[in-house]
Amino acid sequence: MLKASSLRKGFTLIELMIGIAIMALLLALAAPAFSTYSENAKLRGISGSFLASAQTARTEAIRTNQSVQILLTTDNPVAANAATTNLSASAGSWIVRALSNDPTPVYRFVDGKSAMEASGRADGTSSVQVNAVSNGVATPAITFNGAGSTSLGAAWTVNFTSTKGACAPSGTVRCLRVQVTVSGQIKACDPAATGAGDTRAC
Repeated sequence: MLKASSLRKGFTLIELMIGIAIMALLLALAAPAFSTYSENAKLRGISGSFLASAQTARTEAIRTNQSVQILLTTDNPVAANAATTNLSASAGSWIVRALSNDPTPVYRFVDGKSAMEASGRADGTSSVQVNAVSNGVATPAITFNGAGSTSLGAAWTVNFTSTKGACAPSGTVRCLRVQVTVSGQIKACDPAATGAGDTRAC
C-alpha cells in the first residue's frame, strides 16, 4: 500500500495564490521598463523609415537628374496626394515626389510613409512627434537637385520626440534626429549621445 505522502502531487491553493501574487508583482515592476523600451523601438522605427525615404529622394534626384522633394504633410501619403500643398513642419506623414521642370511643376509620386504605421494603436494616433527645422525656422520640405545637393542654405533637421516622456538625458526616451546637410549628406543621430568619438552623436 502506498504511503499517504507519496500520493500528494501538484500545488495547494495557497501555493498557487502565492505564485500568482509573485508573478503579478514582477509584471508590475517590469511594466515601466517595457513601456520605455516599446517607445524607444517605435522612435527608432519611424526615424529609420524617414531616413530611408530621404535617401530615396536623393538617390532618385541623382538617378533622374531631376529635382526630387521630400515633404512633411497632413495629407495621406499616397500617390493621389503627390501634388499636395498641405505642408506642415510637425506633420506625421511624408511624401517623396519628383518635380518636372515645367513653369507649373508636375509631380510624380515616388514614396510615402506615415508615423501612424508604427503607432501600435487602434485609433491610428501616434505618440511620436515630428518637428522639422532649418536655421531655427520651421521648414516642412527639402528639395534635392540632380547633383544630390539641397535647395536650402542651411542643414535640415528633423527631430523625432515622444509624448510618452522627456528625452534623454533628463528623461528615459531616446529621442532621435535625421539631419540633411546643404551638400545632401544624410544621417541619423542621437542628440543625447555626446561622448567623444561616439558615432551616434549629432
